[in-house]
Amino acid sequence: MSAANLGHGVFTALPSYIAAVAELPVSAALTGDVSGAVAVVPGSGDWWQGMLAARAGGAAAVVLADPAVLPQKGIGACPWPGDIPVIVERPRLRPDVVADAVRARRGRPARIVTVECAAPAAGLAAVIRDGFGWARSLVQGPLTVQVCSATAQARIALLDSGGSAGGAIPVTLGATAAAGHHADGLLQVLALGEVRTEVTVDQPAGLTRLETSTEHGTLRAPERYESSARLALRRAIEARSSGRPGTELDELLEDMSLTRALLAAKGLAATDV
Repeated sequence: MSAANLGHGVFTALPSYIAAVAELPVSAALTGDVSGAVAVVPGSGDWWQGMLAARAGGAAAVVLADPAVLPQKGIGACPWPGDIPVIVERPRLRPDVVADAVRARRGRPARIVTVECAAPAAGLAAVIRDGFGWARSLVQGPLTVQVCSATAQARIALLDSGGSAGGAIPVTLGATAAAGHHADGLLQVLALGEVRTEVTVDQPAGLTRLETSTEHGTLRAPERYESSARLALRRAIEARSSGRPGTELDELLEDMSLTRALLAAKGLAATDV
């Protein structure tokens, strides 16, 4: 029986996505042909060229799995055409947890957002990028860098955003380099206002925690047990069926641009990111 008869074809060699396909037997099936399939592009290496290659091979949708931060020159030379959906798997910035955080605020805007990041050098840029993503999501508007400063082991950015409710919302992001050679990191996000939102993403501990405090007390969101890969694959299948390209790639590029600005302000060589 063909993949089409079993479900949407998924073209991947990543173990986490092979497992995700096995958990979605009705809607997904592995295929060896990228044409017409949901193509999973590993986020290591030059994933931009990997996405372009998947599109050129006839992929109907792309999942970008946990991407690293790429140099701007590797992206600007070949812009993304935007004619097929791209779902970006960002385990530190899960869209279901972000939606929970925004919904729990019940439309009450943040007055200030602070983000703290820590990770070994191998993963610090990606953790910073996802910290910017959390801040952007909670202020619900684009961020503009005002000031960047750094020491040998730490860096800080001061930003602001007009947000959805109008008026500048101050944002701070601090990052610290930690010991170790792995890429996992820690994110702590705090949005203050009439409602307090606190997010902790501790990758080494496998923990994602969301707490919302209002005048009625503090509510901890239920833990999400679905794997990040399975969630991304489900969303890609839905995007493929709807044909809507979405905004995730644009948001990723926006967050990467802020990350490069912060790292460039630290005197790092442009070729490092």
